[in-house]
Parts: sequence; C-alpha cells; structure tokens
Amino acid sequence: MKKHNILFRATAVLLPLLFTFLYGCESDNTVSYEEESMVFVGEYSGQGTYLHSFVKRTGSTDYLFLSGGNDGLQIFDVTQKSQPVPIVGYNVTGYVKETYACYIGGGTRVFTASGTGGVSVIDVSDVNSAILDTLLALQGDDINSVFADTVSKVLYAGGSGKAMYVYDISSLPHVSRLTAYQTFSVINEIQVKNNTAYLVQDQGIDIVDVSNPQSPSRLSQGLNDHYAYDIKFSGNIALIANDVNGVLVLDVTNPSSPVQLGFLSTLGPAFAVAAYGNYVYSAENNRGVETFDISNPSNPRLLAGYSTQGNAVGITQYDGHVFVSDKTKLIILRYP
Repeated sequence: MKKHNILFRATAVLLPLLFTFLYGCESDNTVSYEEESMVFVGEYSGQGTYLHSFVKRTGSTDYLFLSGGNDGLQIFDVTQKSQPVPIVGYNVTGYVKETYACYIGGGTRVFTASGTGGVSVIDVSDVNSAILDTLLALQGDDINSVFADTVSKVLYAGGSGKAMYVYDISSLPHVSRLTAYQTFSVINEIQVKNNTAYLVQDQGIDIVDVSNPQSPSRLSQGLNDHYAYDIKFSGNIALIANDVNGVLVLDVTNPSSPVQLGFLSTLGPAFAVAAYGNYVYSAENNRGVETFDISNPSNPRLLAGYSTQGNAVGITQYDGHVFVSDKTKLIILRYP
C-alpha cells in the first residue's frame, strides 16, 4: 500500500462535493449481490515480498515479472497456471514497487519503479541473462509507478515528488528525458490510453493530454476524500481503486469531462484493480479479492470473492486468470 497523506483527511468533508461537481452527479445505485467463490488455480510461496506483477508472453512462454521490494525483480514461468515456476531473480537498485514489461527496441524490456532507486530498464530477451540497459536516477523522489507506451515509444514514471517524468525510449538502450510534468499530489499509478495519461494520486486523479509528450497539458482533474491507488480500463470505463470508497467507476469517453457513474462497494479498502471485459477484480488487503460485473456500469453486480488470508495489495489479469500479490505469496485465481 502506498503511503497516506494524513493532512488530506482534514478536507474530507468538502472534497466529495468538488468531485461531484467535476465528474457529474454521484450514482445512488446499490450493488446487487450474487456472490460465490472464485476458482483457485495455483499459488507460489517463497521468500521475499510480493507487491505487483505483470505478465507478458514471449514466444510460447508466459512470464510473470514480480516486484519484490528489496528482493528486486523476480521472474516466473506461469505458462502452466496451476504451477508457477520461479526462473530467476534480478538484483535491482532500490525497492521495487511496480514493473511494466513490453516488447520494444528489438527485445523484451522490463521497466521497474524502484522507489528511491529510480527506474531501471532491463533487457530480459533472455530471462536467464538479464541485462541492465540503463538506470534512471531520480534524486529526491520515491518512484511508485512506471508505464511504457510502445506506440509513441515514451516512458512515464512518477512517485512522491509530485512529478510525472517523461522519457524518449525510441533508441534503447539510450534513454533521454523529454520533460517533467508537475502534478498536485503523490503519484501512485500511471496508465496511458489514447494519448491520455491518467495519474492516480493521494488526492484524486489528474488526466493529462500527452499527444505531445514534450509538453503535457491537463485535461481535467478530480479530488476525493480518500486515496486513489490504481487504475485500469474496460473500454471507455475507468476503474479506480479508491481505498475505503471501493472502486470508482468513471466514464472517460471524453477525458476532458469524465462522468462519475458510481462506485463498486467493496468489503475492504480497494488497493488495486484489474479488468477483463465486463469483469472487474478488486484487491482489498486483508479482505481478499472480489469480482464484479459491470456490463451495466451504472448498476454493477458483485459476483464472487476469495479470501487470500494474507494482504492482497496487487492484482493483474492475464489470459482469463487473475494474479494476486498478497505480500507473502503469489495466488492465481479464475472467474468465471
């Protein structure tokens, strides 16, 4: 879980009204319950910390790149979902909080958000012989999130320094900074969709036009009375893990004027979210994982849940499976 900004609590009474003003009227729809258990597929438990994972297929193999905190980057073969197999570990400078893997520059690269260690760009085309392309040292900042846009070949990173760093990665292993965009709070997650960057933060969400990555410009922003930790998309619907509020459902068809449709009412605080078609999966710390149906986003349904027994802080969807990081182990689930 990202560090809270305690001072922000003082404005908790007024900010929901501001969020409603910016994003439209809140929905008063309640979630209908038809809960059953998600299907357990497999797990892996070993030494280290399990924070965040990213799955990428290379050839015929599905690799999971795990953010292991002080244990660096851990790589698993998850082709057989019921039996994840650890392949190799890579010692990354700093505390690895998040990974993003993609094919770019003629090979598979992993970008790590490594806290005070900045961002590492690692060539994992041969997972058994990973090579550090470059280390982006961002002194004075603590990096929480990283995202690589393979279309525009631009890297985005951000954290506690209230800045989104933008890099040109079109000539890997060479990397050059384009700009640093100043935002209004600690950045917990960055996702880029259709030349628009969505920055979820301790104090809400900043939606930014990055069609010209050298000169990002704000399209809209919204504040809330709790912390935004993660964001994923189902078409033009943005799902935002919003702490004790649950999962915020936001229509971003027009990112300059997003419309709040409502919230997925979760049992526990929503720390991370994943989406697969109309299914939304929420990681809720010691309350485990829940699955929602948002085929009608204004009237969502809770479908299933699963108690991870640990603290579910990270969740990733890939190939119809849900990979949950609960700090002490990796759990693989499925629903439907």
